Amino acid sequence: CKGNKLERRTILKKLEWFDNLQNSSDEQLQQFAGKNDLHVTLDEVKKLRKIMRHANISWAITGVPQEVLQKVHKLLGSKRYKQLMKLVGI
Repeated sequence: CKGNKLERRTILKKLEWFDNLQNSSDEQLQQFAGKNDLHVTLDEVKKLRKIMRHANISWAITGVPQEVLQKVHKLLGSKRYKQLMKLVGI
């Protein structure tokens, strides 16, 4: 039962990030990340949005493609990449 709750919470986190990525302005997305101790510049937000432009809601269940994760890692660097992965639940 605990495993199911954790899995649902993880999927909800991913869906929240997906929704923010799709529906928030760059400034709002930057603020959302900052509230979660992930500090990104507006330029990085724009680049992240470009990398994720083909994001699909099914990624919440199937996972983000490895090539996308590699691009995000290259953009953010190891420390912030790990923060983002933890925050998103990956």
